[in-house]
Amino acid sequence: MIELYYCKLPESRESTVIDDLLFHVSKERQGRLKRFVKIDDAYRSLIGDLLVRFALKERYGSIGRELKIKTNDYGKPFLVEHPSFHYNISHSGEYVVCAVHDDAVGVDIEYIGPYDWPLAKELFTEEEYQDLLNAKDEGLATFYDIWTLKESYVKAIGEGLSKPLKDFSMKKHNNGSVQITDLHTERQIMDYICKQYKVASKYSLSVCAHHANEHQFRRQPICVTFQELCESLSCHS
Repeated sequence: MIELYYCKLPESRESTVIDDLLFHVSKERQGRLKRFVKIDDAYRSLIGDLLVRFALKERYGSIGRELKIKTNDYGKPFLVEHPSFHYNISHSGEYVVCAVHDDAVGVDIEYIGPYDWPLAKELFTEEEYQDLLNAKDEGLATFYDIWTLKESYVKAIGEGLSKPLKDFSMKKHNNGSVQITDLHTERQIMDYICKQYKVASKYSLSVCAHHANEHQFRRQPICVTFQELCESLSCHS
């Protein structure tokens, strides 16, 4: 089962709460959290870490106090002690999301804000750009649909933005299915599948999973409040 967890930042954000929760993450992560200048950035980063712990406890019941995390050559993190637990985190605005799968997975969430056409023309394939032009009044939503789909795919394959976005094309059909095409071979990429979710009206969210089918995606994302994250750690916010 491919699961998607999401958490909205709490209304009240205090640095003392961050300090109280630091011991639940690694020393490396503690140092990074302390370096954030903006409190919202610290909360987003911390919630991402806590969502991973929450998802692990949901799957395995109990986990160690400190998770051993390493990264691949492109910076994608993985858990050393849980090789069959694949996850990916994304955040934007008020939301943090974590996708979980038995195999490679990627997720991207973006707040739907203004964008410029030259950026779309530079980063999108000809077909994607044409779909954007055809969308007309729905152009804003279409831009972020395409963008999050592409981002979720490159995060799933574990190469991040080292993978040129024009090497592959995303085509969203009317039934919601998404076709991924390798433009070098002009063949459809069949071993990855994408799905989009809606967690809030002003956000676009896409998940991409390896060796999966549409029936393996949980129908609805799992909402976890910040309070619930804290309670799962036997602490208080």
